[in-house]
Amino acid sequence: MQTDREKLQDKAIVFYDGSCGFCQASVQFILKHNRKQDLYFATLQGEVLQQVVPPSQIPDPLPDAVLFYEQDNLYFASDAALRIARHLNFPLALFSYFRFIPVSFRDKIYSFIARHRYKIAGRREACLLPEPHQRARFIN
Repeated sequence: MQTDREKLQDKAIVFYDGSCGFCQASVQFILKHNRKQDLYFATLQGEVLQQVVPPSQIPDPLPDAVLFYEQDNLYFASDAALRIARHLNFPLALFSYFRFIPVSFRDKIYSFIARHRYKIAGRREACLLPEPHQRARFIN
């Protein structure tokens, strides 16, 4: 897929840490449970974030978390995870209702997991290789 801003504007994009085993496992999980195939993926280490998201929305430094871009908005931490959950198959989509839990509490749990993600699943030197039928959903 080309990284042309206009072509990507309407896509829902999950930005993940390409060197994080936990993040890569999460991407595999999302791929498996997103039958609509309406989610796309790009690493935080790539240039797609800067090409797609307006500079005013990109925090500096980047947070230690997954980012989710949808409908011209960039979401962080638990908000990103819950918005991604909305795109998953039933019953996993029900996790999106956790948005009614106060953000401060959700983000504390999310931050704890994000801080310890390398201990949970290790660090990878290379990004995962998607299956041939999934490659079109990864943005270079």
